[in-house]
Amino acid sequence: MIVSLIPSPVDFANLGAVWGAGLVLLLWGRALTLGRGWPEIQVVAGWGGMAIVLTLWGVLVPAPLWWPVAAIAAVALVALFVPSMAPTREDWTALGRILVLALPIWAVMLTARPSQPDTFLNLLPNAAYLYDHGLLPTDARPPSHSFLPGAPYNMQFWAYLAGVALPQLPPSAMAHINVLLHLLMGLLLARVVQSFGRETARAPGWGATAFGLLLATGLNPGFVPRIYFAAYSEASVAVSLAIAGWLVAQSLGAAVDRQPQSPRLWALALVLAALVTIKQETVSFVAALAATSAILGLADRRIGIRRALLLFGPAFLPAAALYLVWRWFVLSAFSSGELKLLPFEQWHWELLPQILARIGEIVAEKGVFFGFLLVAFVLLGIQLARRGFDLSTRLLAVLAGTWVCYNLFLLFTYIAHFTAEMSGDAHSYFRYSTHLSLLLVIALTASARAFYETRGWAPSWSWRRVAAGATVVAIVAMPIGFAKRLRFDLAAPQPLVRALGRDAATFLTPDDKLALVVPGDNNSVATMLQSVLRYESPRRPSLDLTVIKSFDEGTLAMLATRGFSKALISCTPDNSAVLPERKAVLVERHGDQWESAAVWRYPEPDGARWGGILAPAPLCRRLPQ
Repeated sequence: MIVSLIPSPVDFANLGAVWGAGLVLLLWGRALTLGRGWPEIQVVAGWGGMAIVLTLWGVLVPAPLWWPVAAIAAVALVALFVPSMAPTREDWTALGRILVLALPIWAVMLTARPSQPDTFLNLLPNAAYLYDHGLLPTDARPPSHSFLPGAPYNMQFWAYLAGVALPQLPPSAMAHINVLLHLLMGLLLARVVQSFGRETARAPGWGATAFGLLLATGLNPGFVPRIYFAAYSEASVAVSLAIAGWLVAQSLGAAVDRQPQSPRLWALALVLAALVTIKQETVSFVAALAATSAILGLADRRIGIRRALLLFGPAFLPAAALYLVWRWFVLSAFSSGELKLLPFEQWHWELLPQILARIGEIVAEKGVFFGFLLVAFVLLGIQLARRGFDLSTRLLAVLAGTWVCYNLFLLFTYIAHFTAEMSGDAHSYFRYSTHLSLLLVIALTASARAFYETRGWAPSWSWRRVAAGATVVAIVAMPIGFAKRLRFDLAAPQPLVRALGRDAATFLTPDDKLALVVPGDNNSVATMLQSVLRYESPRRPSLDLTVIKSFDEGTLAMLATRGFSKALISCTPDNSAVLPERKAVLVERHGDQWESAAVWRYPEPDGARWGGILAPAPLCRRLPQ
């Protein structure tokens, strides 16, 4: 474990590139918002602005994306020297504190490597395509080796911004981006903790910043490290949704007070543009926020439905237009390429009772997260009765409205998209529900802060110092104490497969035609091996790979007739006449003979638990019955 945490110069360069890309997005976001707002919101707004530019360019212009990326970087550089757009001293102070407090997190996550099935299937291949070609993929362009080449690319755009000037693809860029997004959310939560999010308040202190970071990670009931600190899109969705919900609640309050709205609503429009281009499903969140905003305007007589529509309509139009542009591109550029609905006659209406029953079981199993959701809904009723609409009540209402709309969307997908088996099991319902986790956290934090203020509670200076010190110690110690949970990429047998792929790559040329023989695989080991070979150093992105899931005495002869000269066998059989037994072997064909070019012996079982992500059989492992 300790050896795996020791970084190389390449690791530092890759992380520096992610931080540099974040700085570009901050300055680009400040330019787009004319310097209005907080840096954590401006980074996400800048990300949305970049999504608009790169999506339109990639869809409409057959030229490399590095042209608009260079323009964005140039504007960001100019913004740094324009006094009205450059970050203020308070901005730098807030960012500096959150980065310092997060150093233990970075120390643990710096050497993290790609992990989890969706990363290998589509997220990393899509990012690699942008890095290798500078273009969005289509059916008419080189193959992308992705399961979903037509999925939205906003996470990959940020990774492309980070890696475009590097000599090799940074495979962990999206995981590091997700860590950075948690820091930004922690900073927003720190402002709520310290000053209830008042825009004139000073930068959060050390204690509030540490507590905000704890709320965004360890104290977040929906925080699952293997999902939220991976290259998955869950973290980016959760952060963007929470910031969008915050801006909606603020805008509704400002509408009641007749305050100027343009800067905040423009920031909301950019954040929604970021949100809608992360995953196929995120359009449901944009629609849910739109519906909830209208309903809250209708419910508050001081605003009214007409004014709410006039207020929020323009803010939602860029995201809606961007979504429609992407839909046109996907439908015209791919024959498949994305997740699609089943034919209507195959929809699983008959499974609805089973789906609802399974959702009930998941809610009971994950009682902590759904318990906090229940607390939020109860608080909404209490606060509406006692105080009416204020900032904390509106946040709870945005959460409730979004939850209702999103769950209707999930039921629709279970009926109209998933296989019968996955639908009946309410596939990944908890993981999908955690998209709302940070919106839940900020709503509960604001409610707690409102309760604190209405009671006039004011702890003594000494108590505040003690609490701040304890919180700082907690956030510094937490990553060290939970390093094994954070570094899920080190869970067996992932390091074994990664080492096999990297070693095998040294025996291959970039354009080799390779048979990947993985006996007894369920596509998990093969998918990870292909990802390691193509996207991790030493990269072999142009390999012609064919997966074979069985091996017997006739397999090598069959491969010879199909023109293969090399084969990587992940586990040779017992009593083999020509190959070493129960080893990983790279074989090469010379004339009519196959010879071993490299042999890898698997370590003896040491009692360590193997995760369920990768199949054991292709790795010569027999698990206890």
